[in-house]
Amino acid sequence: MTLIPTGSRPATRVGAPTILAVSDSSERVGLTVAMLDRLSGAGTTVGLAVARTDRTPSPARIRDETEGSRQAGLRVPVLTARQVRSLVRRHRPDVVLLNCSGPLVETLSCSLRSVVRRYRPVVVSALPALSLPAAEGEWLHRSRVDLLVAHSRREVAEYTALGESLGVRGEVGLGSLPLGRRSEDRGARRDRIVYAAHPGAPDTERGRRSVLLALTELAESRPDLEVVVHLGRDPGDRLPFVESWRSLVRADLTEDHTLVFRSGRLSDQLDRARGLVAVGSAAVVEALAHRVPTLVLTDFGVGPGAGNAVFEGSGLFGTLADLRATRFRRPSREWGEQNHFHAPEHDDWVDRLRMLHGRRLRGELG
Repeated sequence: MTLIPTGSRPATRVGAPTILAVSDSSERVGLTVAMLDRLSGAGTTVGLAVARTDRTPSPARIRDETEGSRQAGLRVPVLTARQVRSLVRRHRPDVVLLNCSGPLVETLSCSLRSVVRRYRPVVVSALPALSLPAAEGEWLHRSRVDLLVAHSRREVAEYTALGESLGVRGEVGLGSLPLGRRSEDRGARRDRIVYAAHPGAPDTERGRRSVLLALTELAESRPDLEVVVHLGRDPGDRLPFVESWRSLVRADLTEDHTLVFRSGRLSDQLDRARGLVAVGSAAVVEALAHRVPTLVLTDFGVGPGAGNAVFEGSGLFGTLADLRATRFRRPSREWGEQNHFHAPEHDDWVDRLRMLHGRRLRGELG
């Protein structure tokens, strides 16, 4: 197994690190290419590979996620864990970035030192987009990483404290999510309400029908608004929502054209959005980054302290009644600065990585 030569970038200075990044889902590929772009001035990028799992994205999705990045146009290999180890054995990168599920990070990080005798790379792993409250399992799966990248000041504080209590050695750095941000355009037409469907939430037919009927009521009472159910980039994960909608149409409880179902990038739906509603997901954070007021539903037992800890104190929680009345909210500045909306210049994970690479060159990583 050889690394794609075109995936390499010339080193900018003597001692600059070579980097191999491995991801295992489309969302993590998007995060990884953004991180690699941040590292472009730090040295040579050895390359990007995708680990073969049950969530492996298609070649088209991989191309879509790399579009506009330094990885655009490069062939990204899809490899088994064994092939990843072979790749490391051949190229011995200075840094291995593992943006994968916790169990796969554990498997790969545990095997890195045995790949080549006395070989010791810097190992980095980023948390999932929303990772509060701090989860012991997330840290333990990454107990062999040197740098854990969190995405908000609050995550950094909680994972640092948890790491100290668990006795793990890795440090925690701050890195912004690649959300994309839109400046306020007061002349833009805002005539769309977006419901961001999330797999398993609500997790019952009754819950899904309740959401769809509330959206239907909104669409019927506000013909000036387009009401969109966004099925995400992988609409197959949201098929229960589609089936619930079809059952409502068959029962003559609504008409098929009342709601609009769309898939693809959420950002494509946000430019005209007056509001976004969700049971709670990264879609809420993306909408806020685009200055779209949001509503996080609490009707299904996923309010404060029950799976949406990141939104506690935001003022975004509400009910289906708020949806029908189009009562969407904006969070406070204080909440935003602690939760994913800090100034990008406050990110410190790249500086931490450079220091770890320096320690590696001096043989101090252990």
